[in-house]
Amino acid sequence: MFQIDKSEFGSFIAALRRERGMTQRELAEKLSVSDKAVSKWETGVSLPDITLLPPLGEELGVTVTELLNCRRMDSGETLRPQETDELLRRAMELAPESGRGRPTLKNVLAFLLCAGACALELLLLMVPLRWRPEGDAAAMLWVTVALGAVFGAYFFLAVKRRLPGFYDENRIGYITDGFLRIHMSGVSINNTNWPHMIRAFRGWSAAALTLGPVTVYALDRLTPKDSPWRMIVFFALLLGGLFIPAYYAAIKYRNGRK
Repeated sequence: MFQIDKSEFGSFIAALRRERGMTQRELAEKLSVSDKAVSKWETGVSLPDITLLPPLGEELGVTVTELLNCRRMDSGETLRPQETDELLRRAMELAPESGRGRPTLKNVLAFLLCAGACALELLLLMVPLRWRPEGDAAAMLWVTVALGAVFGAYFFLAVKRRLPGFYDENRIGYITDGFLRIHMSGVSINNTNWPHMIRAFRGWSAAALTLGPVTVYALDRLTPKDSPWRMIVFFALLLGGLFIPAYYAAIKYRNGRK
């Protein structure tokens, strides 16, 4: 069983940090983490995420290989095949779990039902009711449907249900995963509130698909076509419905409240 000795690793980086005359806070600022995270590394409580090893080594003047071996290496020193294998296993130990798992049948069916309801609703609006959205009405309709479909596909079928460990050690207010970019200023996202935020985003996606078309239809029929208030009301509903529940979940459950 290949494992990194947390105490040995912590002592090594603490010694390197002192050699370079840096405080824990200074090192933390250079790595964009909290000084509490650096303290946990040095005391052997936790290990840094694998993505932090290159910048950590650069700041401490050592290579990633030396970090994983918890010692300086002589110039020209090479690793034997067994040592290389152990090094890779140690690196894997620091790799964050993807947390993405296969979507449940319940979530797949929920997304398909929402998508089917959206298609049926559009058919009913455009055939029996002969609705032909134009101009801003057409833009509002397809923005709603497209965002509902994209967010729905991600949050029902492909979302990471568990975040990397550094989200729990630091105050991070954004999520980046492939095409997804969500920045929520003023809140800290972690593995305590993330599951509740996922439910909020799923709820918005379902509402956008199932209620979006009829909402845009109502705005188109009930408001003057040249009124700028139509777009203001539309974006207030769209963005408010997306972010207000997510902010509420992030704040309410940030410390594990039930």
